[in-house]
Amino acid sequence: MEQHNYDVVIVGGGAAGLSAALVLGRARRSVAVVDAGAPRNAPAAHMQGFLSRDGMSPADFLKVGREEVTGYGVAIIDDTVTTSIPVSSCTSQAAHGWRLAAFS
Repeated sequence: MEQHNYDVVIVGGGAAGLSAALVLGRARRSVAVVDAGAPRNAPAAHMQGFLSRDGMSPADFLKVGREEVTGYGVAIIDDTVTTSIPVSSCTSQAAHGWRLAAFS
């Protein structure tokens, strides 16, 4: 399996995860977002009260957000994090065999 090194791995590609990825990507950090693509608000027809996106569907919002962050070099990993081991190596395992590790 090919190895990638990231400064930051974000678990979850919803509004918060993509916002964090955007800020870090713009700061020229190497970032990966691991997201299963199953947002909790998927059944909603549209979002309300989100600045500049009022009335947009959750699916469209995520599509636009992913396009924006990838423009800053952020990697999107379509997968589910299954385990996270909060020890000195900060290693996580994803469902499809990705092994993600953060080092200081």
